[in-house]
Amino acid sequence: MIKANVKFYGKETDQFGMPKPYNSYLVVASPWQINNSGVATAMPLSGDAPAPNPPHKLSQSGGPEKAYEDMLDILRNLPENKGLQELIDKE
Repeated sequence: MIKANVKFYGKETDQFGMPKPYNSYLVVASPWQINNSGVATAMPLSGDAPAPNPPHKLSQSGGPEKAYEDMLDILRNLPENKGLQELIDKE
């Protein structure tokens, strides 16, 4: 299983020192039913973070790692995350 905290953030800060915008997600990927398949789910952790629709990505081959990478691409391409800096803490 893969777990990662994925953050997209801007260069400006608010009055509390937090970057703005700030979009944080928990991404979890695990094996799926078919051999060498995987599924990844992204859950927004910050209030204004846009949720991917659908929140799951199934990869028929490449296992959980492929599903995880596909979900990262989906998050990176959300209009609200494009052009923002990225920070990933992967377990």
